[in-house]
Amino acid sequence: MIRSLARPLLASVFAVDGAQMLKNTTEHTAEAQAIVGNVRRLLPPNVASFIPKDEVSSVRLVAGTKIAGAALLGTSKAPRLGAAVLAAIQVPTAITRNAFWSEQDKDVKKTKQRGLITELALLGGLAITAEDTAGKPGLKWRVQKALPGKSEQEKMLENAQTQASDLFEKAKVGAAQAKESALQGKDALVAYVDDHSDEWKESAANFSEKAQAFASNQADNLSVQAAALSERAKEQSTELRKQAEVAQKNARKQAKKYRKQAKKQAKKYR
Repeated sequence: MIRSLARPLLASVFAVDGAQMLKNTTEHTAEAQAIVGNVRRLLPPNVASFIPKDEVSSVRLVAGTKIAGAALLGTSKAPRLGAAVLAAIQVPTAITRNAFWSEQDKDVKKTKQRGLITELALLGGLAITAEDTAGKPGLKWRVQKALPGKSEQEKMLENAQTQASDLFEKAKVGAAQAKESALQGKDALVAYVDDHSDEWKESAANFSEKAQAFASNQADNLSVQAAALSERAKEQSTELRKQAEVAQKNARKQAKKYRKQAKKQAKKYR
């Protein structure tokens, strides 16, 4: 109830002030220029370039800002934001309007001193209103509650360490199992070779004997064929005899070749 009355009363001062600045633009040019100049110096250059520099636009900007802030505060739509905006403008306004230290007339000086005190009182009211959460949690409190506390952070750290330790132990077990499997595979391979080495030697010996027997049979057959051809050649013309001799020589060469191959094969499988 108190807030619903106090906020409009406090906002009315700045709403009326903004309306008077719009009505009497020429009387507030120096004040508006000072306020806008201070704001322009505080903002980054790329943002400050959008703020108007002419006198009339400066007055309208300051007056519009006061009226907007008063509306936010008086209607309780965003009272804390409106109070903060008005407080930011109130500081340069109070200093510019009530610069009593530059006055020579005592009466004017006293008037401006009282005006400055009044402006500072309004500034204090705006500061209190900007911090007033109306019994609701503030943004800072909500952010702090949203973040994990120290105990929760310690729990999270302990859980992370536990999980890391479990993963490390599982990795060690997996590596040991892989090593054991590799050793078992090696032993199985060695045992398989030992078990079948005699069988493989026997197979090699049998193959060597079969190769020698095949070579001997082929040599004998070729020799018989060569002799038969020789006999036939004797009965025929001289040319046929020569052909038979050539065939016999070739047959002997082939027989020697087969014998050499048989010996090579026998040496290979011994």
